[in-house]
Amino acid sequence: MAYCPRCGVEVEDRLEACPLCDTPIPQEVREHPEKPASFPKDVIPPKPLYRKLTDRQKNILRASLILFLGLFPIALTAGIDLARNGGVTWSYYVAVPLIGGASIAWLFVKYGKKPLISVTAMMLIVLIIQLLLGYRNAPGRFFHAPEFPYCLASFAAVELFLFYVVKRKPPVLLLLAFLVFDAALLIITIELITSATLSWSLIVVSALFPLGLYLIYARYVKKKGLNLAGFFFLDLTVMMIVLNLSIQGTLTWSLITSLIFLPISAFFYVLHVALFNDTDWKKALHL
Repeated sequence: MAYCPRCGVEVEDRLEACPLCDTPIPQEVREHPEKPASFPKDVIPPKPLYRKLTDRQKNILRASLILFLGLFPIALTAGIDLARNGGVTWSYYVAVPLIGGASIAWLFVKYGKKPLISVTAMMLIVLIIQLLLGYRNAPGRFFHAPEFPYCLASFAAVELFLFYVVKRKPPVLLLLAFLVFDAALLIITIELITSATLSWSLIVVSALFPLGLYLIYARYVKKKGLNLAGFFFLDLTVMMIVLNLSIQGTLTWSLITSLIFLPISAFFYVLHVALFNDTDWKKALHL
């Protein structure tokens, strides 16, 4: 009995290939199994257990899985609903989100590398699902749903953010800063839509806006460390003043915080200049 030179399994003399790994058995090994033979250099590698799929076959497989995962629950719930109630009642609320989810999944499979297309289409599908479900609950509210302005404001904010990311491809700190500014804009828009005035949104924006400025400063500053700490306390002072004005309309407790934070900020700036021993003050302060 010969042995496979690849996996070592015992092979009958009449076989020309290993039954386990499909490696060809050299003739000299089959004719003289007692004679040790070196591993042949021209051994054909074993065939893979599964053949590789082409890109087209992978796309067909993905689409088939999406269709199956979407259609099977729809058919099951619709069948149960029809059998028990004689019509489409609660299964409508299952079918519509599932169809929308399958469409979103297909979009990300098809246009995953193009976020401007895939995310925009996803938000539109979510909006359509919301409108269809709202119409089912109250047919007269199809185009007059109170949540429609919120969806529109969110859509505009996300589109603005996506457009900036795709076109500019900013670094992480600038990306976070733009996200903060975009969120502040969305909050102001939502309050204007709901109450036509600005009250609580000013409080939130007064906290977000200095944070965005700090992220931009952290991105463009050349020497970080102490100078960054000085700007942080300066930024915190501005935040407290704006918060005080937004909440009470006057400067009260923010004056106390300013008296604490402004000297700390100045201390870090002076210490920064002293440690770097730079005679050019504008250069030392990165102005």
